[in-house]
Amino acid sequence: MSQVRRNLLLLSAGRRVALSRLLQGSAQRFGAELYCADMAPELSAACQENGRSVRLSRVSAPSFREELLEICAQYEIGVVIPTIDTELEILAMMRPALAAAGTVAVVSDLELIQVSRDKRKSAEYFAQFALNSPTVYDPNAIKFPAIAKPFDGSLSRDVSILRGPEDLTRKIRTIPNIMFAAYLEHAHHEEFTVDAYYDRHSELKCVVPRLRLEVRGGEVVKGRAIKNDLVGFLFSRLAKIPGARGCLTFQFFRHRDTEDVWLIELNPRFGGGYPLTAAAGAPYHEWLVREYLEGETIAKLVNWQDGKTMLRFDDAVFLDG
Repeated sequence: MSQVRRNLLLLSAGRRVALSRLLQGSAQRFGAELYCADMAPELSAACQENGRSVRLSRVSAPSFREELLEICAQYEIGVVIPTIDTELEILAMMRPALAAAGTVAVVSDLELIQVSRDKRKSAEYFAQFALNSPTVYDPNAIKFPAIAKPFDGSLSRDVSILRGPEDLTRKIRTIPNIMFAAYLEHAHHEEFTVDAYYDRHSELKCVVPRLRLEVRGGEVVKGRAIKNDLVGFLFSRLAKIPGARGCLTFQFFRHRDTEDVWLIELNPRFGGGYPLTAAAGAPYHEWLVREYLEGETIAKLVNWQDGKTMLRFDDAVFLDG
């Protein structure tokens, strides 16, 4: 049965033009519209390019919840799609209120979100799925080489490689949210971002590993979809994650010779490189429409295009006045 509220809302649209284009196309194919939200929609490339935009305060603002509920009512929003980590907890807590009004927030349960926000907890949580993570060291018992990074960080901020004790500076030690872990050498490992889609029953429907060929500011700018042993490996271990919904983005290191796999982190949302997954034939953005607006059941997909390569570049939206 189709949902009464028929439109989509993309939060923190910002520069996410590629994702907004994908969602807009899928929405229109099913008689719906996409709205893009941003703190300053007049300065958001995605908002301006999409044409339908709304102003929404920062997620930390006291008025955020009320504003979001009002926007969903005014624009008949049936599905809310988050894009940044700081939105996830509040959306998870708002899911019942949104659902009561006829809107689905495609976000994982609060427990899984909190696990993903702390890389130390992520390692402990996913050990139950037989996934290994690099050893986390006590700050007073670090083995070198090691990596120092915020346990709740993103975009590679405050990340340092420690080859020896001389690299462990006072500045690094005083970062309040710093953690230390075993460092996996890039010379021996390939780095994959894996886009996984979980349906409304938290069942895994697709896995697309994206080899990170080049990264800028913590976000992939060159990548390749590769159908390797990670697909079967993850289907066998992560077939169901309680409370998982929509696109979950995992980061793994895979040893070039032994093929050992190490979980680095999880972001339970669309990642910046997701358009490559869509281009390879895994349309998670459209599955959101089919599943949450049309009530369809999503079938397992493994027949996507191996070797599809993405080369991202900077573009611009020009405004008059």
